[in-house]
Amino acid sequence: MKKLSIRKITLSVSASVLMLGSSATWAQSITVAVAANFQGAMVQLVNAFGASGLPFSGSSFTVTYGATGDFQTAINTALAAPGGTTPYDLFFAADDTTPAALRTGHPTVVQVPFRYAEGKLILWSKYGPNVSTSGSSGFTNPASYAYANGQVAIANPVTAPYGTAAQQVLSRVNAITYPGGAYDAKFAQYTTIGTTYTAVNASTSATTYPNVGFVAKSQLCDSSTGAIRTPLTGTYFEYTPATVNGNPPHDRLLQDAVAIRGRAGSTNAAVDAFIAYVGSTAGRAIILKNCYI
Repeated sequence: MKKLSIRKITLSVSASVLMLGSSATWAQSITVAVAANFQGAMVQLVNAFGASGLPFSGSSFTVTYGATGDFQTAINTALAAPGGTTPYDLFFAADDTTPAALRTGHPTVVQVPFRYAEGKLILWSKYGPNVSTSGSSGFTNPASYAYANGQVAIANPVTAPYGTAAQQVLSRVNAITYPGGAYDAKFAQYTTIGTTYTAVNASTSATTYPNVGFVAKSQLCDSSTGAIRTPLTGTYFEYTPATVNGNPPHDRLLQDAVAIRGRAGSTNAAVDAFIAYVGSTAGRAIILKNCYI
């Protein structure tokens, strides 16, 4: 059986699960599945909602982070089981196709998806080549730079949309096939964009690998300024996708979320109240400050 890359840690505001309460009206329980790239923004959204004094802002949140494809598998499996119900009230995906597919497959419980963000792909070279001087390509081809085996981190293109975007960049801009190409050994693959970033961030020198990786802009973001944090060790290249999907260097990272009804103990009104906050002026400001479009 495939092991899903989904993390849940309890009772830590800075980790993967938040149990927050306030004196606001109508405290309920809300469970949320979130693509790994959105972790920093989700922590801030839940905290801000909890402090807002709005109806249901006293609700407790259980927030789990992981790969979009793994969440899709888990939700589909749960809903397809005899008498099965959703483990999550809300699912914030890293793409727009997965929530739509869940809606198609389970229209009686999966609600109409809504757009909450558009992400950006960054190539971060912490101790590798200077990628900021690579013109429009960013990634320096292995044919002209001697990458060590495992030096370049990439998220799994099958389950992580940011990994798919990186795969598209390699193909469309650099004419590199991944996986299955001549340079596969140069890459180290991780289950989520979260673990991809963690691996690069852990590098301490030019000889500790991976020290280059395709990550989300939000992971290098200073949410107090809405820009790449400074100082940043190493160099980076920001890919700007065309406005129409399918054009180089990669498809737009349109991120949709969806509410799923039916979890025991869930209150639809509380879930909808949080959705409304995410789409409010205050919620949008938090998302934008985390370097999303």
